[in-house]
Order: sequence, then C-alpha cells, then structure tokens
Amino acid sequence: MEKSAKTLSVMFGVVYAGCFYVMIDPSQPAERLQQILSVLNPELVITKSEFMGLLKEADYEKEIYLADEVIHTGMLVPKKLFCSPAILLDYLCDKKVTNLTWAVSALTLISSLKGLSYKVPKDVKRVMFSGEVMPVKQLRLWQEALPEAKFVNLYGPSEITCNCTYFNIERMYEDNEKIPIGKAFPGREVFLMDDNNSIINERDKVGEICVTGESLSEGYYNNPKETEKRFIMYPLHNDEVVRCYRTGDLGYYGEDGGLYFSGRCDFQIKHMGHRIELEEIERAINRIDEVDKSVCLMDYKHNYLVAFYQGNAMTEDIHRELKRSIPAYMIPRKLVQTEVFPLNKNGKTDRKYFMDIIDKRKRA
Repeated sequence: MEKSAKTLSVMFGVVYAGCFYVMIDPSQPAERLQQILSVLNPELVITKSEFMGLLKEADYEKEIYLADEVIHTGMLVPKKLFCSPAILLDYLCDKKVTNLTWAVSALTLISSLKGLSYKVPKDVKRVMFSGEVMPVKQLRLWQEALPEAKFVNLYGPSEITCNCTYFNIERMYEDNEKIPIGKAFPGREVFLMDDNNSIINERDKVGEICVTGESLSEGYYNNPKETEKRFIMYPLHNDEVVRCYRTGDLGYYGEDGGLYFSGRCDFQIKHMGHRIELEEIERAINRIDEVDKSVCLMDYKHNYLVAFYQGNAMTEDIHRELKRSIPAYMIPRKLVQTEVFPLNKNGKTDRKYFMDIIDKRKRA
C-alpha cells in the first residue's frame, strides 16, 4: 500500500493483533516484489484493489485482504447484524472470526434463540464478555458449542478504561453457581468499601466495588459535582492517599475468596420493608428451565415487582419454581412473556424499554 491514514490504520491493526508487518512500496517492480515476498513468506497480504495485479505478477498465492473491506468490517461486527442471529452467525463463520469481545446480551441473543443449533463459529478461539452477569445456563451452551475455546469474564466501568478485572473460566458452572469477576489487571487495584468508607475484607459482606490505578479517568467533563461524588481520595495503603472511583456496583468475597458481582446500587430497592437486589431476582428466573433471559423492575405506582421474560416457560411454572428459591417478598406479582428483548447502545438489556411499557400501562 501507499502511505496514507488508511495504511496507518492497517499497521495498528496488525500490531494490536499481536503480529508484525512489513511495508512494501507498490511502485517497485514485480520481480523485486517477488523477492521480498519469497523471503517474508507472509500468511497474509493487505492491499488495495488496484494493486492486485502486482501480486499476481509476483506469484503470490496465499491469503489477501482488501484494506477497504478490512477497515470497514474487521473485529467490529456491523450493528445491524445483531438483529438476526442467523445472519450474524453466517458473518462470523464467513469471516473466520477468532475472538469475540462482546456484551453478555449479545452472546445470549444467539444462544437463547437457538442460534448455535443453526451454525457454530468454529474458528472462535476466545470469548470475552462483560457488561452484565452472564447466565451460566447460556454460558454452558457456548462452552458446549466451542469446547476448545477460552472463556473470560471481564468486569470494569468506562471510568477505569475500561475493564479492571478478569476471570478465566476453566469449567462449566451449575445453575445455582455464580461466576467470579476475578482479579485485577496489572496496574489496577479493586477493593470493597462499606457505607462508612471503610475497607471490607470479610467474606460474604456486600460492599461497593471501588477501583484505582493507572488508567483511571480524571473525572466527568464539565460535571464537577458528579466528579467529586464518585472520584474520591482515600488512604488505601496506610498513609498513602490514592485517587479512587466508586463504581456504584455491589460485590462481595465468596467462601472461595473470589470477588463476586452482586448488583447495582441503583438496582437495589426497598420493598415491603426489605432491601432487594433486582438482579438477584433475575438470576433466579434465568435458572428456570425454558427461560432464556429476564429483566425485573419495580412498578412504583402500584408498588409491586414486574418481571419480563423470554422463553417458553409458563408463568405458573415460574412462580412455583421461584417459591423454592427466593423469599416470597422477592417474587414478582406480574410476569410478562415477551419475544422482544432489545439492547441499549452499550449492548446491555434496555431496561428503559421495559420501564416505558410499565409506564404506558399506568396511563392506560
């Protein structure tokens, strides 16, 4: 390729992929090109369509990518494909995608709609997911489809740019188990803090997840009030004061010593005198056979819990199973079966979509 901003993009892409590149000037004669390629013996040449003739003259017969196509589509899947699992799987297979770094909802979109029964992207070697808690039932479907692939649970808010912990999944988990969010990446620290700004070290005690480290944001642009609230100075190591971010996420240390995500502070509600984690209800619903995914919300006008779910389970079966797994005050009064489970711009379940449904029912 010739020197250009597009060429620079290709160079960075090669480096980020963990490979190395050699830049070849297309103005050189075909014989010189042939000599260079015979020494390099590259697995792949990235070029532009107008230079395809040169490669043919140089007798290059291995794989060729066109830069325009690579830059337009490579490791970034077009958003419109996520509307159809079958087309999305066709794309992954055709492009021989090897790594998926997706939000949980994007992965479960495929597995919950039986997409892996249609086609398996066998070239995938690693699946990394974040953004929401992965239902172990859906994870098992991916593990069964890709038994040789590596699965990694990632955690981290944008304010730490962007993930701060990881957990390598080495086995299949049962429905009643949770996946740890793992240990901190180098250069970052993750800890729990209670409402009194004290560090939590005890097991099974829920606290707010806080993070600090070299990739921590400087704050919210033109929003000093929110910055002061979330970004705090804290004496983390004896007298050493460090700048930390309060994530608004809740977590706890399990009996195995691992760090587990326990929901959002803003998904924590007070109902019938009890403090309830809405995500705990969702996890209980998701464990039920014939339920693919769910979302639980509070109808504040009528003062009861509403859960929307996708799957073939009957509402009476869900109620019966929930009575066995969670307290009565946590069981949604209303269960709504739905075929549509939209994602927001961050690839997470669009809770606002379902809250709007509740609001419309109020007005009706």
